[in-house]
Amino acid sequence: MFRSWKFLFLLVSAIFVLGGCGKSIDQKAEDGIAAARDIFEQDGKNATEEIDGVSLYKPVGFTIEDASDPQNIILSNKDETFILFINPNEEKDSHLFHDLLKAQENIEVIKEETFTDKGFFGFASVLKSGDDKVELVTSVGGVKMTTITKEKNIEHHMANMMEIVRSVKQPD
Repeated sequence: MFRSWKFLFLLVSAIFVLGGCGKSIDQKAEDGIAAARDIFEQDGKNATEEIDGVSLYKPVGFTIEDASDPQNIILSNKDETFILFINPNEEKDSHLFHDLLKAQENIEVIKEETFTDKGFFGFASVLKSGDDKVELVTSVGGVKMTTITKEKNIEHHMANMMEIVRSVKQPD
């Protein structure tokens, strides 16, 4: 009898300990925003790709889809799609994409932060998008990238997205 109670106690204890190891959505969002902030504050990576005069850094594993044009570049990584929007009329300190996001009334913001550095304005946002899904948005000036992904991918994707957005160079 004592053995079965001991086993049951250990089993319940293990469940509580293992259940507490997973990060909450708020912590995942916080970590993703921190990763984006760190990359924003660095100089942009050197370009590895060019599309009609727009140069950008493409992380390993990403591919640029054929349907892309200089203002809407579609990238994919495994089975996920990332859309890079480039407004050539906006400067590096533009708040346009942030203002447009803030004007939307039907979104649920989990975490958001704005950044400024060396004349650049940027932001990163994690938005609720259904069960176990989030919409990630990173932006610097007139360049914005967005994707919908699982909660577990927040930190990794936010870092990659900010690397891409921060690297974009447009023709003068």
